[in-house]
Amino acid sequence: MNLFTHLSLFKGSSDENELYKMFKELATVFLYGGHIDVHHEYQIYIRTVEFYFHSETPDGIHDPIVYHRNGKGMENMPYFPLMTLHAHNSGFDITFENEEKQYRASALIRSYEIKDKDGNYLKWDKDKQQFITDTNYQYITQSTYLYTLLNGFSLEENNPIKWIDTPISPVSSTLSGKPRKNVFKYDEKGEKTKEKCKRDWSFTRDEQI
Repeated sequence: MNLFTHLSLFKGSSDENELYKMFKELATVFLYGGHIDVHHEYQIYIRTVEFYFHSETPDGIHDPIVYHRNGKGMENMPYFPLMTLHAHNSGFDITFENEEKQYRASALIRSYEIKDKDGNYLKWDKDKQQFITDTNYQYITQSTYLYTLLNGFSLEENNPIKWIDTPISPVSSTLSGKPRKNVFKYDEKGEKTKEKCKRDWSFTRDEQI
């Protein structure tokens, strides 16, 4: 199955253990089963993916840090179509929300590799404030740098920026979830605390592309 099908079959859950299993399965596809193609000039490979899930129902799992949800920015936030690129203060999400089941779900590109059409890696030059090519292996941990390449495009097949499915390569047996970066718990009043969130919804591919 391609990524679109995997995401369309995602049903969500009110059980965190079940969600972990679902996210681990999706992580395999995001990390090993394709890449984002940018105008046939650049390929973006996700190295670390972080999952976010927020139910809009009172008895569901709540993840208040989710950017695109009701009550954050506006009371009734419209639902994104499947596989929308969502740019926000932390970088880029690939969304898989479900209006019928009333949940928001997304995969944050936390770290990634970029290759150009000649096979060179791109790295971010802080002094020049731009991407430069390098023949050595590089990966980037700042998702917001992707603003340079990605800006408001859907990942549908006919768009200049799209997800390209590939056969899933052999998966490392060490693929396991870890806590998400800079994510904290919220109290019953919806206020952020200083306690780090322990949901293991972040997955990293150790193999080089």
